[in-house]
Amino acid sequence: MAKGMTSIWKTVLQIAVAVMLIIGGISVFTNGAKDELVKAVGNLFNAGTLRDVVVWVLAAIEIITGVLLILDFFHINSLDRLDDIFLLIIMIAWIVVFMVLGELIPLFKGKLAFVPFLQAFAKDAVMVAVFGIIKAKI
Repeated sequence: MAKGMTSIWKTVLQIAVAVMLIIGGISVFTNGAKDELVKAVGNLFNAGTLRDVVVWVLAAIEIITGVLLILDFFHINSLDRLDDIFLLIIMIAWIVVFMVLGELIPLFKGKLAFVPFLQAFAKDAVMVAVFGIIKAKI
């Protein structure tokens, strides 16, 4: 495949992920307990202030990362390092929150069936791979 086509598809992925992160972060503040992030963090913390603070911080990181991914298209050199840092943070947070807290812990507690677990785990693995592709600056 030509380098130009790879660049186009990487751009499509970056836009899609940026929009998804921004909307996901905003939905934490608007949907509350219905949001996936709140449910995943709820597997570790009981309802309370600490859980809310962790969720709000992760939602803010999602929004900031999405905005930085959009701003990356304008080639602002001073933001280049910052978006790499936030993308790495969201990548690690995605693995910990969604893959470990959201799927692995409920699976071992017997709250999930194996096939739905595989479907959700595969979706999150694709997301982590997309973050890696975007971070690679292909």
